[in-house]
Amino acid sequence: MAGQQDQAGRGALYCCVPHRADADQAPIDAQERQGRALAAALGVSVRPELVFADRQRAIWQPETERPGWTALLTAVREGRARTVLVFRPSMLVRHRPADVVELLVLAESKSVALHGFGDELDLSDPQIRESALEQARHLSHTSAALSDSVRAAHRLAAESGQPHGGGRRAYGYETGMRALIPGEARVVQEIYTRYLDGESLRAIAWNLNARGVPTSTGSTWTTTGVDRILLAPRYAGLRVFRGSVDREEGGLRPGNWEPCVSVEDWRSAQKERTARAATHAGHRKRAHYLLTGLVICGQCDVHMVGSIVGDYRMYACASLNSPLPRTCKLHIAAASLERFVSEAAVDLLTDWDGSIDLDGPVSMRRGPSVAPAGRRDGFRRDHGQVDLRDIRALDGVATGPDAAHEWQRLPEARQAAVLRALFAAVVIGPKTTARSIFDTSRITLVRGDP
Repeated sequence: MAGQQDQAGRGALYCCVPHRADADQAPIDAQERQGRALAAALGVSVRPELVFADRQRAIWQPETERPGWTALLTAVREGRARTVLVFRPSMLVRHRPADVVELLVLAESKSVALHGFGDELDLSDPQIRESALEQARHLSHTSAALSDSVRAAHRLAAESGQPHGGGRRAYGYETGMRALIPGEARVVQEIYTRYLDGESLRAIAWNLNARGVPTSTGSTWTTTGVDRILLAPRYAGLRVFRGSVDREEGGLRPGNWEPCVSVEDWRSAQKERTARAATHAGHRKRAHYLLTGLVICGQCDVHMVGSIVGDYRMYACASLNSPLPRTCKLHIAAASLERFVSEAAVDLLTDWDGSIDLDGPVSMRRGPSVAPAGRRDGFRRDHGQVDLRDIRALDGVATGPDAAHEWQRLPEARQAAVLRALFAAVVIGPKTTARSIFDTSRITLVRGDP
């Protein structure tokens, strides 16, 4: 009987990054708190494994994978949730109507109770739910017809060799690729020539920045930006359709714009990229970093990434590897830092008072809290620092006097998961001691709230 009551009171919670056009831009941690408050009022228990979230803006684009939503539907199909709470269902009706249809039909077939929160659409009311289903079906059919029309237009454009529409201006061309910009076209040719002559992406980017050559957006060059120039078929005048170079019988289909480089040079660049990637993979020493995603530069408020020089593993400010003129050179020894954080985790587990609560919230604010200086990145400020942690990683982890001994027996992947459940961030400040001394005073551990 108790098991039946527990099953009846088990709920699932779905949160997602709001659509860009919506006024309410509540981040996922705020959504989870609101959803859990409703669940508590309904007498519904929401376990961490039944909190699902989609955190990427791309979920609002057609045919984009939505792992959180897919996992929610799977949980409903498998009978693991008898109640589903959905953040702002009216937003889903407007922007993802086909998903709403699937959920409403599935919930009806499985006798699952539905509740919305964050807006006025009350999914618990059968009449409102029926009206929402009808509206979602209509919008879904309209969207499908529009999608078919757009795909046909894209195919026609590809067949006639027209360039892609929308997006930022392609470097080397006027908007819409109507004509070459001579100065930028010469830079594109220079990039290909230097790369095929053996120069690295980093060397090319550094040189362009040193000469004050701007990108199409007026910013500085990065290795990724240079590589995009080499990768893009447009610079050889080739048309791409659905992610691959469009072909017609007898060879590659040319676009109706003037190329910057020859097809032969573009093909040579692809072969060179493949060869360099294979060489790099063969010589690269695989290193593991226990604190990936947790370490933050206290000076720049950006992530520090695992780096290796010779046999020396370290966490370095991400800007250290940037070709930008002014970079932060903050770094810290990886082995010593990992040992320090692990010892702090063991101390927490040793002093733990009672059993670990595995029913707490799973959303956590970690990492950089603000956008880097000079960048207007509202999405990162409001959403990018919210992460979903797996509190279940703490399930079965030894506490009390045995914590230190049992910690050594945990696999590295499990240790990393436990650290991400215990700590929101590891902030590293500037060094204040001699080079040879590991300075623990520069380390600030930001606790989570399991």
